[in-house]
Amino acid sequence: MEKMTKIEMFSQILTHLTDADEIAFIQHEIELTAKKNANRSNKPTKAQIANATLADEIYDAMKDGQSYRISEIKALVPALADANPQKVSAIVTKMRKEIRVSREMVKGVAYFTKI
Repeated sequence: MEKMTKIEMFSQILTHLTDADEIAFIQHEIELTAKKNANRSNKPTKAQIANATLADEIYDAMKDGQSYRISEIKALVPALADANPQKVSAIVTKMRKEIRVSREMVKGVAYFTKI
């Protein structure tokens, strides 16, 4: 089952209502949601753009066939010198979801390899 949007859910509820006040309330909620969605920007934030740039730098610095721990990846890219390991891990995890790196556990330690 696909996930319904808020407007789709309100529209479905609206078909079951008979009370005029309830109908007016749901219609008002639909209008508010539509107005909120119209003002929303789908552009990436500055932080998302910066993290995408860092991901590209990490990918370019990694060598094919070599496995890296997070601390080693952090040392590869000078821009990550002041970054905490959680930030580097989050960027590498996003790269993994994009199928740019693979993750392998060896004795409880995560190693990442360029694909």
